[in-house]
Amino acid sequence: SFPLLLVFYFHVPIYVYGIVESFSYGVGLFFSFLGGLSADRFGSKRTSIFGNALIVLLSFTGFARNAIEAILFFLSGWFMRNLRSPARRTMVAEITKDEERKKAYGILHALDVGGGMLAIVYLTILLYLKVSLYFILPFTAIPITIGTLLLVFSRSGGKKPKEKINYKVITGILIATAFFGISTYSPGFPIITVTQSTHEIYLGALTYGIYLGASALFGYIFSYVRIGDFQGLFSGYVLSALASLGFVFLFGFKAEGLYPLVFLLGIAMASAETFEPSIISKVSGQNIGRGMGLLSLARGIGYFIGNSVMGILYTINYAYAYTFASLVSFASAIIILILIKYNK
Repeated sequence: SFPLLLVFYFHVPIYVYGIVESFSYGVGLFFSFLGGLSADRFGSKRTSIFGNALIVLLSFTGFARNAIEAILFFLSGWFMRNLRSPARRTMVAEITKDEERKKAYGILHALDVGGGMLAIVYLTILLYLKVSLYFILPFTAIPITIGTLLLVFSRSGGKKPKEKINYKVITGILIATAFFGISTYSPGFPIITVTQSTHEIYLGALTYGIYLGASALFGYIFSYVRIGDFQGLFSGYVLSALASLGFVFLFGFKAEGLYPLVFLLGIAMASAETFEPSIISKVSGQNIGRGMGLLSLARGIGYFIGNSVMGILYTINYAYAYTFASLVSFASAIIILILIKYNK
């Protein structure tokens, strides 16, 4: 809802939205890294609960009466989301074996974005019924609070692995995920693209539901399918590149042409969210929290660069923005190919 609130409620230029998204990921990456360090130092569960409890600040955007207030509430909640993410991934690693990691992270991602998809369903319906975002957003505090309580009562603190740290694999994955971060623009851009193409704001909101639905479905599928971590990650990066390129040619086809591309982007994100942490958890030794923090840090650097460039290029011409994203995503896939070759 944030891009809709900022661009269509407060009439902020799209390039400003891109800068805000870049800032959220750029500064947020330091919170991610701190969250990983905190998980190793103070415990993954404590860090997860602390960060998750403050995500509720995102709901306060519903009380904003100008763009500045909306941006401040959004950034505060988003930074806390970044803080808790590496710690929560560490919690999963601490209670699973190596061979269970892909399944665990796939299911975690499926549940994560599956809940988000349900949120988009009611958001789209309420927007179609002309209900204001100012009324909708404060009620999102309820599921966020329930999620925090579930973390309070969850188990944690399994044995950490004794394997040695594989710095070559870690470095390769961090570089690849940084490039993928550059190419993986905020879903707000496809939301804006669909809204501009169809001239219907509720169809723009539905874009995110399709993205999350595909991501949730394939996160679950990836958790069971027999495919190696590196092969799965490579496939996701290539799929992202092809989907981004499709936006250049299918803008005029409106929802019928753009929704399938959004679906492919969702699959690509499910691949990254499943296979990247699975690989890192297996090669980080006892420093899993730090490894997850570095993973989020690398993705955040990519997001910071990517959203800034996307915002500027999109202001000139949307085709330039999506072509840029496609090329960089192909670059991340090439890095994985090199890593596969030299890690045999």
